[in-house]
Amino acid sequence: MSFAAVGSSLRLSASETQALKSLPMATQITAKRALQGSPTDLERLVDYISVFNSSRYCCLVPIFHATLDSIQVPNYINPKTIPAIMRAKSSVMGLVKICTVTPSTLNVKDDPVTKYIVRKWDELYPWMRFFARNCLPPPYDVSVTPPRPDLCNVMLQNWRHFLRSSISVQHFIAQLWILIGNLQGDVLQGDPGNSTDGLISMLRASFAVTNHVCVSESEDSNKTTLPLSTYVQAAGGVKPVVFTLLRYIRRITRDAAAIEEPRSWTAGDWSIKQLHLYTAGLHYSFEFLKIISRQDVSCRAQLIRQGSIRTVVDAIAQMLPKILVQANKELDFDPQLGLAGRQNVLWSGYSYVASAIRDADDGVTCVCQAINAGILQTLEKGVVCPPHVNRRDHPSCGRLGDIELLFLLATFFMYDRVVKSIGRHWSRIQSVPTEKREIRDKGLGVALELVLISTIDAMDHRSVEPINFHEYRCSGPGCPMCASKFVNKKRRCAGCLVSIYCSQKCQRTAWHNGHKKWCQVLRCTVGPWGSRDIRKSLQVIAGFETSEISGMAKDVELRVREGQRQFPAFKDKLVLMLDMTVYPPEVHVLPVHKLEQFPGDDPRWPEIANEIRQRSDSPPKGYMFSVVKVHLGKLKFTLFSPSTALRMAFVGQYFSDNEASVDIDDSKVLGD
Repeated sequence: MSFAAVGSSLRLSASETQALKSLPMATQITAKRALQGSPTDLERLVDYISVFNSSRYCCLVPIFHATLDSIQVPNYINPKTIPAIMRAKSSVMGLVKICTVTPSTLNVKDDPVTKYIVRKWDELYPWMRFFARNCLPPPYDVSVTPPRPDLCNVMLQNWRHFLRSSISVQHFIAQLWILIGNLQGDVLQGDPGNSTDGLISMLRASFAVTNHVCVSESEDSNKTTLPLSTYVQAAGGVKPVVFTLLRYIRRITRDAAAIEEPRSWTAGDWSIKQLHLYTAGLHYSFEFLKIISRQDVSCRAQLIRQGSIRTVVDAIAQMLPKILVQANKELDFDPQLGLAGRQNVLWSGYSYVASAIRDADDGVTCVCQAINAGILQTLEKGVVCPPHVNRRDHPSCGRLGDIELLFLLATFFMYDRVVKSIGRHWSRIQSVPTEKREIRDKGLGVALELVLISTIDAMDHRSVEPINFHEYRCSGPGCPMCASKFVNKKRRCAGCLVSIYCSQKCQRTAWHNGHKKWCQVLRCTVGPWGSRDIRKSLQVIAGFETSEISGMAKDVELRVREGQRQFPAFKDKLVLMLDMTVYPPEVHVLPVHKLEQFPGDDPRWPEIANEIRQRSDSPPKGYMFSVVKVHLGKLKFTLFSPSTALRMAFVGQYFSDNEASVDIDDSKVLGD
């Protein structure tokens, strides 16, 4: 079949015409009709392209380029221009589909996107601009008649895969994202500055969606997705990505906070549209944060170091008064601009903070960063925001975001650093009396009250005198020396990592007077890694352990009876475990051999249990001793009872009651 006549009119080269002859005869006929201007046949050519024959049908690319080049971009949509628009639409679809199904190469020059789109950008750009202005689906422009070709719905999935799978596209997007993020102001260089539409601000907010698509996983498991490292490398590395992303969040928040109060709370109000754009930008920025934090350890660590939690909490605090606003039923229940959609922005931010704490190696630092940024005050503002009269009709899928974060924070209230952070901000947290709060969400209100009670308990446990005496006083028998008066450098026991001594003599004396037995027990009290946060917090953990177990006395008895029935062969080797990795804490009873740090065949534990029964005023009933399960983020530890270890190894073994109270003032000074 000859393509010469038609090919010459559409500027096909001889080699391109020859390549078309390799197609099946039916496809050749369709191609010839498409070159002659048939919109239907051009659309059929697009349908022929699939992942199984992508390389074979690459010869159709010149037809799509020739078609676009031969059609003048119209100024308006009317019945006369619709056939030409449909041909251009099919051509763009064909190019996108070929680039999508053709495997990418590591060489950017040979990448299909580079060959078929980037190098023909002058030809494609006028049509892309036309489609963006005239063919977007409602509600952007509903006044255009006749009905417009719905290009976006047809191309959405292909474009998404396009962004995820093309190296050259991700390189372009990442570098453009960095370029826009580094702009100092809101006006492009060379712009006369007469525009007041906030183009750069809106572009920043819109770019968040594109970035999220680039790094998110494909909905179709059969489609390949480039690794996150490709995007990070294209952007210049981990630090540029982290710095730029946090800069985007701060600037989008600033732009959203500067929006004027809407004149009319309707979907057509310009301020409402701007608020929707910026809140969507923040939502996808938070999602982008979660993805890179979850997939890349270096990004996660760098984000925490650069204060990502503080940035997110500040953004939520500034946006909350604008988002949780009771407007009217029409707007509050709008599928895009409604209250439920606006709330998702807050919960995506809460979700990032929770995931950053949960996945961190040092969750204590993350919690301190969140508390210092005012997360408790921010959640308190959410409680007092007025609800819509029919709020029960709102989707409840996001409600767990704030409550989940609150309960996660409460599992870290046993750590000394966290309690100090709470103390610094306590006056602001309690600025509004509990009885005067207007409760918007009863579930959140109850959760907040429970957590605030736990903060009071934590500060009470930390204020018990002497504060962390084992950290500030020589553990030698009868030695009253405080750490501040040590002549030589403080000597810490390398076995337990808890006891300190003023001299080698005191250390040897303590070893022969009972520390030999309790050394490994104390090591089990601080965990296998001997975490500094756990060592510094033993007093607070012990306080929580005592109060929680005594407060759940009936539940403990029930659990012991259940454990005896479940493990009849180990009735005399049961252990009570207080799980403080969840909130409210839970108790469980299980045999000692099921604890990794407490091997059941070790004769030490029955001996320790007997000594506890002999020396304790209220020995445990039905179990050997208690353990406490704590976490520092993703790491979890099961600790021997801190209250028992401190009481038995220090006060009872080394100090008399009078000696334990000596130099309390010095200990207080050191503890602060």
